[in-house]
Amino acid sequence: MNQTHPPIEQQLDQALRTLDLDTFHRLGQQADRDDATREARLTAPDALANAARWYAGQGIPVFPLMPGEKKPYPGSRGFKDATTDLSQVNRWWAAHPQANIGVPTGGLFDVIDIDGEQGALSYRELAGTDVIPTIYGKATTGRPCSRHLYIAATGDGNSAGVWPGIDYRGAGGYVVAPPSRTARRYDWEQPLDLAGLKAAAK
Repeated sequence: MNQTHPPIEQQLDQALRTLDLDTFHRLGQQADRDDATREARLTAPDALANAARWYAGQGIPVFPLMPGEKKPYPGSRGFKDATTDLSQVNRWWAAHPQANIGVPTGGLFDVIDIDGEQGALSYRELAGTDVIPTIYGKATTGRPCSRHLYIAATGDGNSAGVWPGIDYRGAGGYVVAPPSRTARRYDWEQPLDLAGLKAAAK
């Protein structure tokens, strides 16, 4: 029977609290190796194509954005072209291997877009209140202090400035998905809980 271990961060904390320095050192080296492996995977030439295929395979429609940008390719229909058809996804990323990944909002999820320091301050005031619904994923974006909070879709549309520094992406909108890169790489801070989102949609 396989034994389930807590995340390595918890194991490191436990080792430090019990002054088990040998274990702390060993776990620290493992964490460094894991980080290096993950970084190599996310910066590989096919990282964006692999991620686009993964999203599509999970039932999340995707469409290509200009490399290093948030904008769809000229002449495309943007999020209206989004699909889970793997053959189409493969064609897009074969033609544009460094294309960023766009995902439409309003289907499986909506996104609370926290932008910059003002947005972070607003979110700090709202966190823990019933204003912020259950968060099923959290991604860092291309700007410092900025986050995308993935929540269950509500049927609402897009709204700018719902609070200072916070926008809402719902029906008729889209966001840039990790591991896309603009000024910085988008990254999952809290991995997307697809099972939770699908349960919330029932």
